[in-house]
Amino acid sequence: MKTTNYLFILLIASLLAISCNKSNDPAPDKTIKSVSDLVVPADFDWKTTQTLDVTVKLPADGDIQPLIITNRDGSKRYFRGYPEDGSRTIRTKVTIPTYLNELKLTYSGATGPNMVFVSNGELYYDFNLSARSTETVGCDLSGFITYSKGGWGSVANGNNVGTLRDLHFDDVYPVNFIVGDPAHYTITFNASINVQDYLPGGGGPAVLSQSWTNPAEGLHLGNMADQIIAARLNRDFNAAGYLGTNPDYELGDLVFIDGPFANMSVNDFLAMAEIALGGGGLNGHTASEYATAAENIILSFHEGVSGNTLTCPENPDEEDPYIELSSVCSQPDVIFTISNTGDGGMTTAKAYTLYKNNVQISSGTYQLAVNQTLNITATGTSEDTFKLTAENPAGGLLEEIITGCGGDDDGDQLAGTLAYEDLWPGKGDYDFNDLIIDYNFAVNKNDAEVVQSITATFVIKAFGASFHNGFGFTLPTVLPSDIASVSGTNVENSTVFSIAGNGVENGQSKATIIVYDDARRVMPQTTGGIGVNTQLEYAYTEPVTMVVTINFVDNAITYSELNIGSFNPFIIVNSTLNGAPGARGLEVHLPNYEPSDLFDDTYFGQFDDNSSVADGRYFVTANNHPWAINIAEGFDWVIEFQDITGAYHMFAEWAQSGGTNYADWYLNNAGYRNTSLIYPTQIGN
Repeated sequence: MKTTNYLFILLIASLLAISCNKSNDPAPDKTIKSVSDLVVPADFDWKTTQTLDVTVKLPADGDIQPLIITNRDGSKRYFRGYPEDGSRTIRTKVTIPTYLNELKLTYSGATGPNMVFVSNGELYYDFNLSARSTETVGCDLSGFITYSKGGWGSVANGNNVGTLRDLHFDDVYPVNFIVGDPAHYTITFNASINVQDYLPGGGGPAVLSQSWTNPAEGLHLGNMADQIIAARLNRDFNAAGYLGTNPDYELGDLVFIDGPFANMSVNDFLAMAEIALGGGGLNGHTASEYATAAENIILSFHEGVSGNTLTCPENPDEEDPYIELSSVCSQPDVIFTISNTGDGGMTTAKAYTLYKNNVQISSGTYQLAVNQTLNITATGTSEDTFKLTAENPAGGLLEEIITGCGGDDDGDQLAGTLAYEDLWPGKGDYDFNDLIIDYNFAVNKNDAEVVQSITATFVIKAFGASFHNGFGFTLPTVLPSDIASVSGTNVENSTVFSIAGNGVENGQSKATIIVYDDARRVMPQTTGGIGVNTQLEYAYTEPVTMVVTINFVDNAITYSELNIGSFNPFIIVNSTLNGAPGARGLEVHLPNYEPSDLFDDTYFGQFDDNSSVADGRYFVTANNHPWAINIAEGFDWVIEFQDITGAYHMFAEWAQSGGTNYADWYLNNAGYRNTSLIYPTQIGN
């Protein structure tokens, strides 16, 4: 082992010398040319996901139905399940992207809509105390436009919002731009350039502890301050007539559709939020809730596209309900919604009926106040046709039909992409393409939330590595004896890897599964170059998909105990070396994830590694730079020889802000990417 380690360290040293010369210096801006240039907070965890402690009190009456947790429009489901203890309270863990700050809860028969803000890693909701939201039929939202805090902090260029800011700042603020509570603490900007210098700011949401004048570039006053500043800019420039026009309302007149500030106007919210920011009292809310609501103002009409977060105020001269039906598929459930989007509440109850393949399966009545909704769910197969009919207070019958939804429940899903550098403990070139592998964990459980199996799908997309590397993962809350069987793995190297009869790796105190032992064997390199699917001059190779099925011992673990978002993936570097079995001990993990029991800890502290077992710090440099990242959703990787900061323009700001700014840096949003440096874009995928 020691001889092998020594030889391998020499190999790393030689490759490090090569890698130092392999950058084409894309230089996305004047200061950041590489991940190595980033000044990152020491406590930044590099996560693009957040795991929430969820507590939801279900309605007190009726049979217990499954709770469904999705994003705002219902297009992505994060949880479907029941209480674990037989009560009417669900306590579980849900992992979502960090850029999400609110979730939608759906429960059959419950009124809503039930949008919940995420606050300090927690999601709490009580259906018995749910509040209605606001929406008005015929509401004209045309002409509004808003910009992000990054936009307001941009350098003037052409017709961008930075140019708008410079041109009209003195008109909008003839004296100074002041945000906060004048009775306590404020932030003052004397000129447009001072706003440009400060935004987008950064840091976690926090109340001011002192006053500031023209805060310097790089100063982080916190996301609460940053979002309120940007929301004020949007509101004020609109009110002055320089940012969007609407025939009926100003931006400040609009009201929140849902959340803790539902029905409150932008003007009233900002008045309360500035007092809270300046130290005048949070008024029963949290700093995170203020930051999120202010961000919702910013995103309400981001670059002219409605975000469905603000709407027109109620018209007191109108008293007519207006009922609409809608449906969405959240497999295996169909979710129907009856909405009163009118200007008045219903004075009498009306009947609704739910059909499956033209056979009635349920019925009831609804009587909705203005802006209330009622959710009705049904389960079936993809061959079924569901229809909801509802008596219309205005007369006649409303109807909504949906087909092609249903089938077997694939379980609660956790999906994303892992991207690795494999030269640890030495630095690589930070293109993060030594392995690109998609993962999707579908957790199958019963109605008591006991985990029965996991179907884990892995898609090897690319690897820009000359090493022969294996890949595996640990379930840190699962004992090896909790696993009944594992199938679908591809491990031939029995010299390096010892696999137990139930499919987990021997010698591990936590359930560890080796998915494959050598990427180059599983996905052979058929063309020249360094690896597969990282260099444009070589032919594209179809990705390799592996489906691993993990069956659990009966009653071994519940879904909340599993906490699937805590899974610990890693590569095993050079499991094969020079055509012969290599070593098992060199693992590369996500930052601050512990190595497995079979890791060789003599690698710690060598070259650029700054791990400290005593401090719980692993696989980061002295400057807190990582060797691997886990992207919460699909990721288009960088071509060979290119630093990720050149391809993803917001990556540096995300990292240097400690994850506060541009938490969605990997999405395909306007201005986020240099597509010429991104492999899938260049090959037309």
